[in-house]
Amino acid sequence: MMEEDRQNVFEAYNEIGDWFAENRPQNLMEKGYLDKLIALIPTNGSILDVGCGTGLPILNYFQDKGFNVTGVDASEKMLGLAKKNLPLAAFILADMRELSLPKKYDAVVAWHSFFHLPAADQTRMFAVFEQHLKPKGILLFTSGTKKGEAWGINGGVNLFHASLDSAEYELLLERHNFSILSHTIDDPACGNATVWMAQYKSL
Repeated sequence: MMEEDRQNVFEAYNEIGDWFAENRPQNLMEKGYLDKLIALIPTNGSILDVGCGTGLPILNYFQDKGFNVTGVDASEKMLGLAKKNLPLAAFILADMRELSLPKKYDAVVAWHSFFHLPAADQTRMFAVFEQHLKPKGILLFTSGTKKGEAWGINGGVNLFHASLDSAEYELLLERHNFSILSHTIDDPACGNATVWMAQYKSL
């Protein structure tokens, strides 16, 4: 595979956006984790979804619960679909690796998006997460189960995935002033997702 395919997975989503919208499960298997996050932040608080895709179902769920939501995605196709799905939400076309917004949020979510980045970029993303969270803000993200790289066919396109090992994520969270609230590996009730939730302690 070309290095560009590894570095810029969002370009593949420009190709498969319609396929993804039709095939992405909408049964909200993530609900348990989303509800845990909601319980930890202020009512009507602000949530930043990094790699928001079409906005369905996660960003839509938060908006329906009364939260102020902002979605970020580097794929023009996916963001266009998100704007149609959630016309009242705020959206920003940006590569998460270069994100530097003037606002801080009560929660940052990177669900099945962050793991498309190469390992070195994932390491750098923790400074981005830290930069965009208020004190006691919540970070929710998914990762792989073990260190390595993988490719998977989606909509006829081969998509890159990568993961650090658990100890590396734990160290990065600690270095960036996060307390780990939960770490669930291969959750069978959530499509075998590996899910992390942490709270920003601030300085």
